[in-house]
Amino acid sequence: MQLRCCLVAALLAAGGAQAQGAQPRSGYPVGWNGLAETPPLGWRSWNAWNTRVSQANMEQTIDALVAKVWTTDGKANTSLLEAGYLSAGIDEGWEGCGMGVNGTQHAAGGNPVINTQKFPDMAGLVKHGHDAGLKIGWYENGCACGEKKALMQNYEGDVRQLHAFGFDGVKLDGCGAQRNLTLYAQLMNRTGKSYLIENCHFGRCTDWDNSSCPTAAWCPFNWYRTSGDINSSPMSWLRNLQTTIAFQDPVAPLSRPHCWAYPDMLEVGNINVNGRMHYEWNRAHFGAWSVISSPLILGMDVTQTERVAAVIDVITNKHAIAVNQAWHGHPGGLVWSKGGLPPWTPGVHYPAARLCNLSNSNLKQAGWSMRPSSAEEPIAPGVQQQAIVAPGGGCLEAKGSGYGGGSGGLVINNNTYNNAII
Repeated sequence: MQLRCCLVAALLAAGGAQAQGAQPRSGYPVGWNGLAETPPLGWRSWNAWNTRVSQANMEQTIDALVAKVWTTDGKANTSLLEAGYLSAGIDEGWEGCGMGVNGTQHAAGGNPVINTQKFPDMAGLVKHGHDAGLKIGWYENGCACGEKKALMQNYEGDVRQLHAFGFDGVKLDGCGAQRNLTLYAQLMNRTGKSYLIENCHFGRCTDWDNSSCPTAAWCPFNWYRTSGDINSSPMSWLRNLQTTIAFQDPVAPLSRPHCWAYPDMLEVGNINVNGRMHYEWNRAHFGAWSVISSPLILGMDVTQTERVAAVIDVITNKHAIAVNQAWHGHPGGLVWSKGGLPPWTPGVHYPAARLCNLSNSNLKQAGWSMRPSSAEEPIAPGVQQQAIVAPGGGCLEAKGSGYGGGSGGLVINNNTYNNAII
């Protein structure tokens, strides 16, 4: 009890935000914990398991992430871990809702209560992941238990257990009562360990420390949700993608190293069109997340080898991942839009890409070049539109109507050469 009182006093003496009520955003500038210099790659449970997540299926997932069963980039017997997916995260579903004090999810001392029927040994699960070579992430302030009152002891208990179990990161949702992101960062900082922090406050921008959105001087997290929840319907990822535009200012983007805009977990491998997994649309989804430098957090059930096999060349594509990881002053993003129409406007279409001529031996994933493009409409002041020229005579055609949702051609922002978008 004495230690807790001292901790609270130290936070308040240092100007820490109060537990009850939102406070103006201050402190904790971009890069304060030194993590996520490039967008993180990993996996999280929600899209695969929903609230059915358990210690058993988490351990199976960990084993699948490190299994050397794939051929990637021509190399046999490789794993998703070796492709760069370094973490596995538990999402909603571990909590002991109603098992805490007064029917809450926190014990009297503030520690979150775990549903031990589903997670009998949380520390053992984290150790299983670490032994496999993965970082393991947790999830707190969730939606399932419906807590309504923010308490300092609950903030402290959340971070205390995060540290005690040995987790490496945490997703902080916006459904529960503890929404003060500055306070969470302060408490984590005082553990002496740096944690990867995901802000999941649904893209709600406020002037307070419960905001989903950073400022130029404030980012007490490493990536932040710009949108509501994604799902596996064909247009969900495309709608979520639009929510990142606000953070892609051509001169001073708010999506940047250590503080990345994030339109939610990937649904690659889960998206069906007319009852079948649509390879090209799943690939477009992954490509879009790569272009905007979003964290690449897989959401499909990676224990289903047939599902993974259908998109393994997409999620391990070294060129797409290299674009995602490169930084040249801008995350990448939308650089042209036909008439400013939203992409789901009826009658507006994306261009359809023509098939490559596979008999042309010069067509390789190398040697791309740019040339000035005569654009009828300006993109943005000071931004020169460029056309990408494919090697070997033009495999890259993007003409004619295709998927509903937009109109245009393949363009690139000349100030950020590594990023392109259709």
